[in-house]
Order: sequence, then structure tokens, then C-alpha cells
Amino acid sequence: MMMRRILAAVLLAAGAPVLACDSPGADYARLESPRFVLWMATRPAPVPIGSEFAIDAVLCAKGATSADAVGFDAWMPAHRHGMNSRPSVRALDGGRWRAEGYLFHMPGRWQFTFEIDTASGRERLTHDVELD
Repeated sequence: MMMRRILAAVLLAAGAPVLACDSPGADYARLESPRFVLWMATRPAPVPIGSEFAIDAVLCAKGATSADAVGFDAWMPAHRHGMNSRPSVRALDGGRWRAEGYLFHMPGRWQFTFEIDTASGRERLTHDVELD
């Protein structure tokens, strides 16, 4: 089943390499694919139920890989639905992004998804969070 993406992809400069990097801070989670590392942290942390929050993310390449676009989303796999809100994403400098307007409206297992488009295909990184 194709998941409906809530957020539009953030386009990067065509062919711009994403540089390798270390953790931007102790509160960032590391997500990894064969060609990329993505660090993400929620603001505030922990994620509140019923209140808006943001995600700060940093994308790092493991080699000379270029990313053409990065998409952000979140959904509940067990319920097969996404959020009731429509977050916005803005690219910052140095491979960093800020996504604002996330809202988890119910407890349970949520999954953040990050899709990285490259000339050779798409890579997907996920991060689960359990809300009580």
C-alpha cells in the first residue's frame, strides 16, 4: 500500500553533495541507510500528545552521494493513517532541516519516515516512537 505523504519533498540544489557529519547533539536519534545517516530530534522532547511539535534533522552522506530531495512524514502503521495536521518543512544550511506543525492526536506507535531521493533511487529511513 502506498503511504500518502503529508509533507512535500524539500528539493536540494541539483547534484549537491551532502557532507558526512557527526551527531549534532546528545538528544538526536541516528537513522542509517546504506548511503546516508540522518540525525533527528523532536522539539520539545518527549513528543507531546495533542500538542504541536517540530523536528530538527541533519542529513549526512557516507560517501560522494548526492541527494536530490528529502521528504518527511509520520504515520501510525497499526492504524494505517497519518496525522491530522499538515507540517511544513524548510531547508536550512549545511544539510539541516526544520519541520514544524507535527501533531500526534492519539497514543500508540507512530513512525517517522524520511525519504531521500537520489539519481539512483529512493532510500527510506524510519524511526518509531511509542506514545502512552
